[in-house]
Amino acid sequence: MLLHHGVVPNTQLSRLLRVDHAWDDQQLAWHPRVDAWGQTSLAGFWIVGDGASIAGAIAAEASGRIAAFGAAHAMQRLSDHERDRLAAPELRALTRQRRIRPFLDALYRPPTWINTPADDTIVCRCEEVSAGRVREMARLGCEGPNQTKFLSRCGMGPCQGRQCGIVVSQLLAQALSRTPAEIGAYRIRAPLKPVPLSSIANLNTPAGKEPPP
Repeated sequence: MLLHHGVVPNTQLSRLLRVDHAWDDQQLAWHPRVDAWGQTSLAGFWIVGDGASIAGAIAAEASGRIAAFGAAHAMQRLSDHERDRLAAPELRALTRQRRIRPFLDALYRPPTWINTPADDTIVCRCEEVSAGRVREMARLGCEGPNQTKFLSRCGMGPCQGRQCGIVVSQLLAQALSRTPAEIGAYRIRAPLKPVPLSSIANLNTPAGKEPPP
């Protein structure tokens, strides 16, 4: 049996590129800061759909088209008037889809016990670090997730904090009487996911040939 308490944006790539992020206190998750067209704080890098903020599949489709018009405008393929004219129906569709989000976010906000697990609960499954160990790190003077990573290996496994990152930020925030926004999140380093050496070896191998032994 599988059970989950909501979905959150995958911010691994956006964090790797060091774009600005904000803490959403309703969805209890990080999301990249984007403008109305999906543009992040990094010029030329757009994020749309649930990668920016959870709003559902239909909203993601509309935001994708809006971002396309915004990108075309940035590349001087569309004038201001053409961009706004083409995007108008998509913006209306996106507004309709987002209208119910305040209700859904309030109704299905993750329960408190999710973010305040008992000390013996494993929060970092890759490195088997418990919630109690994270709280201990706070008592020892750690003020952010990257310090806990250094001292306890929490978040250093193959998932790079995809599973534990949000909970660790919240545990530290509670222990230090701060907000998750003040605590921050893990720094991400490439590769985003484990890569076998055979894949790296094949990068410089012509198609159809075997890599050297």
